[in-house]
Amino acid sequence: MIELNCHLQNYAIVFKQLWRCKALPSALVTAGRVLENKLATRVNLEKRGIAVESPLCSLCRVEVESNNHLFFECIFAWLVWSRCFAWLGVQFVSHNDPLLNFSQFRLCNASALANEMWGVIWTTVVSELWKHRNNVIFNGGVVDGLEVVVLVQVKAWS
Repeated sequence: MIELNCHLQNYAIVFKQLWRCKALPSALVTAGRVLENKLATRVNLEKRGIAVESPLCSLCRVEVESNNHLFFECIFAWLVWSRCFAWLGVQFVSHNDPLLNFSQFRLCNASALANEMWGVIWTTVVSELWKHRNNVIFNGGVVDGLEVVVLVQVKAWS
């Protein structure tokens, strides 16, 4: 019971931090759905009884497309995160659980403003990954990590 209360408190703290971010509202909603595992990934669609053509990730075509895979385990997502970290000049090891991954974006000795910016970057990356995935599926778009990174840069700083 104590563990459950601790988990719920952490969950509430993460969402409080998320909604304080000054990211685009659509990106915040997408990020919140990532944290709750509520996006229509192929695994989630199958759980709801919706037939999908293939359970494989739309971006890498190697692994099953789950929430954790799509945003944190997929080689395509990993390349996007790596390029973003290189752009920011940091080295980073990321967790594959969305709540823990978001929580890692808080820097101990950084100002509140700096931590808010890290939250904006996280929110923008997951939002752009989701948009890119949907563009590939629904519009026949090409998988292009550089395009995602450029959009993250533009939207995070605007």
